[in-house]
Amino acid sequence: MLASLLKREVRDAEDREIGHLEDLAFDLSARPPVSTDIAVHLAWTDRIGDMLLPRPVEDIVLLLPWSELESIEEEAVYLRHAHPDFEVISSEGKVLVRRDILNKQMVDEEGNRLHRVDAVILRREGVLLFLEGLQVGTEWFPAGKRLQRLVGKLRRRYNRAEEVNVIPYEAILRVDDEAILIGVRS
Repeated sequence: MLASLLKREVRDAEDREIGHLEDLAFDLSARPPVSTDIAVHLAWTDRIGDMLLPRPVEDIVLLLPWSELESIEEEAVYLRHAHPDFEVISSEGKVLVRRDILNKQMVDEEGNRLHRVDAVILRREGVLLFLEGLQVGTEWFPAGKRLQRLVGKLRRRYNRAEEVNVIPYEAILRVDDEAILIGVRS
């Protein structure tokens, strides 16, 4: 689950704690969607790369390419380079799961509101992370009939019968500013 990675300590190549994991970017066109970048919320810093800042800042989140990641361990995420000597990239055009998917409204192809995304399910293979699906909880508020029918249809279509409250990644048609479009791919 994404929740188990968020706020995990991030350490540089010299084993210094530099911040925590804030978000992950994914390529939704890949099948399955694969992680491409890691967003790190830095602790106090006065440098970004070789650039000296006018004053130290605390509240800054940098996006680093996935190639900067050395390993994901239970206690921390480890980077390949020492702070501040890592490549920083723009988040423009990127889909970040915490920012753009988690707790976002899902709609079907007719524009009907379905449910909000309660959790993002990830699968790990070595240092790579893959988006497996979107979990919709029914513990507090039972799912409406429309959502129950759609989830059932998607589970059958994508052979995911064991995942009761999960929208499989194959059903994510598009992530917009306002909502996530869910449906059956042709």
